[in-house]
Amino acid sequence: MPAVEVAQLTTPLALYLLLAELAAGGFATVAFLRFTGGLTRGFLKFIAVAYVAIAALGLLTVWAERPASYHSVLAIDTTAASWLLGLQALLLLALIVHTVMVWRSKEPRLTWGPGLLVSGLLLAAIAVTLTPLAGSLLEGVAIWLVVFVSATVLGAATTGMLLGHWYLVTPALTNRPLLRSIVLLVAGLVLQAVALPFVLAGLARGSGSVSHALQISPTLSVLWGLGAVVLPLLAGILAIPTCRLRSFMSTTGLLYLAMIALIPGQLIGLLLFFVAAAA
Repeated sequence: MPAVEVAQLTTPLALYLLLAELAAGGFATVAFLRFTGGLTRGFLKFIAVAYVAIAALGLLTVWAERPASYHSVLAIDTTAASWLLGLQALLLLALIVHTVMVWRSKEPRLTWGPGLLVSGLLLAAIAVTLTPLAGSLLEGVAIWLVVFVSATVLGAATTGMLLGHWYLVTPALTNRPLLRSIVLLVAGLVLQAVALPFVLAGLARGSGSVSHALQISPTLSVLWGLGAVVLPLLAGILAIPTCRLRSFMSTTGLLYLAMIALIPGQLIGLLLFFVAAAA
């Protein structure tokens, strides 16, 4: 099947996976920053509502086009794919309950657990769904790594960008949570940039060559490199010193640029993965 046709057919699936990874990774990032200290209750209220909205968009997307229906294009695990709708609904429910408790309680510690558990299960189900596309056990493990790293990157970028805007309202806050999110973003981007090309090369229908895998669709490869690697990584690296200098307007602008490039870049990365898997 031509690469363009595969990309067109799998765009709804790629969009759902992007939203699911963003909601799960974003909630986990906020939990990490919350328990390492420095976030205000006001920001926790705001970010909780934001991730409920993203999880709801994900549920609408997976409801409209069930992942198991893509078995004719991709050799995915249809059993695991059938779990995604229910897990996405559970994630939305857990995030709604968490949001209500954040708005009603000063220390809703117990409500983080269900959201983190369902987030982990959802990401695991995504990884299981995609694992049959791997050419070996090691490549299957690499797919799991890429799924969780992708969620981390999306969550850190979005949470960091929104947190940066919060500093523009209350600039006296400590810069430690924002700095942690930027470091998490940069580390995730580097790991993802190394791992994804090798995953593409090791797919069941792959040749084992990274260069050959990237040449299956040169346009998607270049766009992925720019959107999911070069531009967000450059912005993230530049954001570290500006954050340390408490130049929050510059930091927020850089993180905004990183997120603008990263979201379409991650979407293109998923399409590149599907095109390589179907080649």
